[in-house]
Amino acid sequence: MMQQANKKSVPAAAAVLLIAATTAVATPAAMAQSLLNNAQQAQLAGWLGEGPLDLTAIYTKAAGDTSRDFHLASDGKGRTFSVMEASNGSGQTWLVGGYNPQSWNSSSGFNVTQDDRARTAFLFNLTTGVMLPQLKQYFSGDTIGSRQTFNDIGYGPTFGSGHDLYVPSDLTHGGYSLLYTYNYLNQPPGNISLVDGSVFTAPNITYGAMQVFSISAVPEPASWGMLLLGLASLAGARRARACRGGLRR
Repeated sequence: MMQQANKKSVPAAAAVLLIAATTAVATPAAMAQSLLNNAQQAQLAGWLGEGPLDLTAIYTKAAGDTSRDFHLASDGKGRTFSVMEASNGSGQTWLVGGYNPQSWNSSSGFNVTQDDRARTAFLFNLTTGVMLPQLKQYFSGDTIGSRQTFNDIGYGPTFGSGHDLYVPSDLTHGGYSLLYTYNYLNQPPGNISLVDGSVFTAPNITYGAMQVFSISAVPEPASWGMLLLGLASLAGARRARACRGGLRR
């Protein structure tokens, strides 16, 4: 859930504190309108399988942005969802993206995950309701699913080997999807597009709006109680110090 949605589910006092904290550190990306509605946020949380999530927009594409802007905002920020509007050559548009369980970086190389336990990334098409996981090893030494993401200052959020989802340096023109690393075994067959299911022939995707969201778990109700108790204790201590200071004067 986005932070605004979470405010409805926490105690009123905690909601006030959350609003104040958010306002104090608000950034243009965080203040932008979200590409995700509540149902889509719930769908991503369901695919991730960790319960309710708190998603914070750390990057929102603006006019004239390049992959450098994406990396400046997203590198080193932990796991993320990258979400983007993707249009094919016929002008049809889908909302697609990917889950990266590791921080983005600008190392000019693949993030390789040899161990199946590390192959937890996935691609998704929220318009069609499709989620494709990073392939596990189906035989000893199988490396098809190993190339999780490609990290380079000249690339936007890019997933997979061939690439399964490629975002170019201008974050707009000449993108493509060629499924290979993300798939169920032979379903769908490789070399087709995550966007419209067509067989890959040439780059044909144009990207519109784009956002990257950091991910954290929604605190349990008990956690909010502890937060309020701690803040109340802190406020009491400050009042006591103020009173002592007044007596000394």
